[in-house]
Amino acid sequence: MSAAHWLGNLAAWSAQAAVLIAVGGVAAWIFRLRVPRIRLAYWQALLAICLLLPAVEPWRSAADSNVEVAIGVARPISTGRAAVYFPPWQQALLLLLACGCAARTLWLAVGFGKLRRWRRDARAFALPPRLDLLRAAVAPQADFRRSPSLAGPVTFGLWRPVVVLPGHFTELPAEVQEAIVCHELLHVRRRDWIVTVAEQAIRAVLWFHPAVWWLTGQAQLAREQTVDVEAVALTGDREQYLNALLAMAGNRPALDLAPAALFLRKRHLKNRVALLLKEVNMSKKSLISFCATSCGVLFAAGWLALHTFPLQAAPVPQEAAQSNLLHSVPPKYPQAAKEKHIEGAVVLEVHIDAEGHVSDAKVLSGPEELRSAALEAILQWHYSPQAMTLPAVTQVTMNFKLPLQGAPDSKPGMALPPDWHGTLKSIQVDGLTPAARDELLRRLPAHEGDLVDADVMLSLTKTVRDFDEHLNVSLSPDEPHTLRISLAPATPSGGPRIRVGGNVQQAKLRSKVNPAYPPEAKAQHIQGIVKLQAIIGKDGAVANLVVLSGDPILVAAAMEAVRQWQYQTTLLNGEPVEVVTQIDVNFTLSQ
Repeated sequence: MSAAHWLGNLAAWSAQAAVLIAVGGVAAWIFRLRVPRIRLAYWQALLAICLLLPAVEPWRSAADSNVEVAIGVARPISTGRAAVYFPPWQQALLLLLACGCAARTLWLAVGFGKLRRWRRDARAFALPPRLDLLRAAVAPQADFRRSPSLAGPVTFGLWRPVVVLPGHFTELPAEVQEAIVCHELLHVRRRDWIVTVAEQAIRAVLWFHPAVWWLTGQAQLAREQTVDVEAVALTGDREQYLNALLAMAGNRPALDLAPAALFLRKRHLKNRVALLLKEVNMSKKSLISFCATSCGVLFAAGWLALHTFPLQAAPVPQEAAQSNLLHSVPPKYPQAAKEKHIEGAVVLEVHIDAEGHVSDAKVLSGPEELRSAALEAILQWHYSPQAMTLPAVTQVTMNFKLPLQGAPDSKPGMALPPDWHGTLKSIQVDGLTPAARDELLRRLPAHEGDLVDADVMLSLTKTVRDFDEHLNVSLSPDEPHTLRISLAPATPSGGPRIRVGGNVQQAKLRSKVNPAYPPEAKAQHIQGIVKLQAIIGKDGAVANLVVLSGDPILVAAAMEAVRQWQYQTTLLNGEPVEVVTQIDVNFTLSQ
């Protein structure tokens, strides 16, 4: 995946996640979701949905991002992938993302090192008998230690969980000691440390996403509030538990971003105290109503986000994309560039429409003298609509190389009239990839060594045009009663002609005449879309129309109106060109 695809997908996913988190937060506020354990499950589920979005949504496929074309006399070129072009802004953004992730990862590594030192330097601590009985009942695997360097208790570890108590723990009242020990034992029993580490890892990777930070912060608060409620239920003394929170609040803050369950983060103190001061309940009816409504709202928001900000699939391998290319027209080496001995690679961003035609292209990099020739050639390329998911965006690299000294330029063969009869000696296919050439030869009604006449030639020509409308058939004599058929890209008469998507060409419409609804169509309640293929002349007028589909009663009215349309002139390299496009005329009875 190129930098552009990677950054585009990251931006699309960030927008998807932001929409879901925003809608989820509003839903929780509207329904006044205050029960801690339900809030915790809700925030964790919302975070999981955001992270799983790339795995459940349909990815839009893209074509290959690197197709190398050699211009000039054949010269050995590398068969590996061409270098991917990274604009400076993409390089800077990738560097910024990598540096932020590395900084957060380093911060976590420092935090893990600090936890290791706390475990190593802390001394074993024997709990009083009353608290030791509590430990045996809640989390007997917990190892209690005491460290004078800590201001508050810290719990960490999965297989060997340890609770490090502050040095002044023994000076606290017995009720406060019990509240603190009970809180930390519940963290051990719930295995909250591994969840905390996972949240910090997510923050390290998605450090740039404020919505993810807010969501993980809400999950942390809900987890501490859940433990608070369970601790109060276990000790049966709400007042003493509040005293323990306030006693820890007076100490200097600990390492707030350490990957461990801290007894108190001061930014959570107000919310935790407020929850403990009042009973919060949620009836079964309200819970079911919230779950049903939130699921529907989140599903709708997710559907909207996925379709508004779709992810782009990674380009297919170079070999597969080349097999999907029906034909490529090599660009002409500009004479001025030859005289100045200019050569190099021109990188283009190519947009392919649903029919496999190149609808638009722009140059990303390359010598100025070579860009026009590359653009003029790429607009005549054609991909296989059956083998690719279209429309698609790809990146093509055209490598211009000057001919070797003394190498003669190739000349095209001589074309003869198509009414020649005889034996088909050989078939020469030019301008197609090997896979496309083999497929075309398989479809032909005549093969080498067959006797051909006018009917066979007509059938052969139709087969070629059905395979790819850009190809034509020319005959050249080799010797008496021998034919050589050469298939080459067709050149439009009257100069170059490019194909433009209907939506793109619609934006260039200057004047439009609405079709009159045929009375017989109204009487029979006939409506629908008439699809026309149009050739727009150099002056912007509609030069030719071909019906692709539509009800015969509506076709005449559609064609009569479209013939009067006027478009802006389309320029290619500063010169007006003809345009092939599709026009859809929609007839509805509401007209």
